[in-house]
Amino acid sequence: MTDPTPERQMAFVLTDRPLPIAVAPVEDERTPEGMACLATMLNGRLVARCVVPAEALDFFEEYGLFRQPVALALAAHEEAPGIQGRLFALVDLPAGALEADREHDEAEPWSASVPSSNFDRVVRSAPGEERQAAVLLGHIVRFDRDRKHLGNLPLEAADILASIVSGEVSEVVDKVLGDLLGGATPSEDR
Repeated sequence: MTDPTPERQMAFVLTDRPLPIAVAPVEDERTPEGMACLATMLNGRLVARCVVPAEALDFFEEYGLFRQPVALALAAHEEAPGIQGRLFALVDLPAGALEADREHDEAEPWSASVPSSNFDRVVRSAPGEERQAAVLLGHIVRFDRDRKHLGNLPLEAADILASIVSGEVSEVVDKVLGDLLGGATPSEDR
C-alpha cells in the first residue's frame, strides 16, 4: 500500500558567515511552567523567540554556546498561511557537553540495547572532530500575500533569511492586528 500523502518540499538555507547573536530569557506570560521563553537578538533587534526547557538556558550558559558568532539556518516548507520556517543557530559543542552525554548514557544501562546507541557512541568518540548542533531559535511565518518568489521555495527561504538578518521583520501578531485594524505594518515575517 502506498502513502497517498504527497511528499512535502523543504528548503534549507544558511547565512554565508557566522553572526553575533545574543540569546537570553525574556518574560512572556504565555510560557508554560517549567519552561523559559528564549529571545534571540541580532544587532540589538529581536529576531526570534521560542520556548525551551528551563535547563536548556543553564546548558547554553554553562557551555557558552552563543559567546562566539554562529551561522543561522532556516528550514522552510509551504504550509498555510504561506511559508512556515524554523530558525536555527548552528553552534559548536564543546567536549564537556559530549562528556555529559556519555555520563547520561552510562547512567541508563538499557541504552546499550538500543540499536542507534552504539553508532552514537562511535560518532561522539571520533577524535579531533568538531561537533555542531542546531539550536531552535524560533518559528518563522511569511504569509502568501507577502511572498516574493512564488513557486520557488529555495529562493523564498533565502529571501526570508536575508530579511531576518537585515532587520526587515515584524511580529506575526502585529501583522495580523494591522490587517484587522486596516493599519500598515512592516511587510515582513516572524
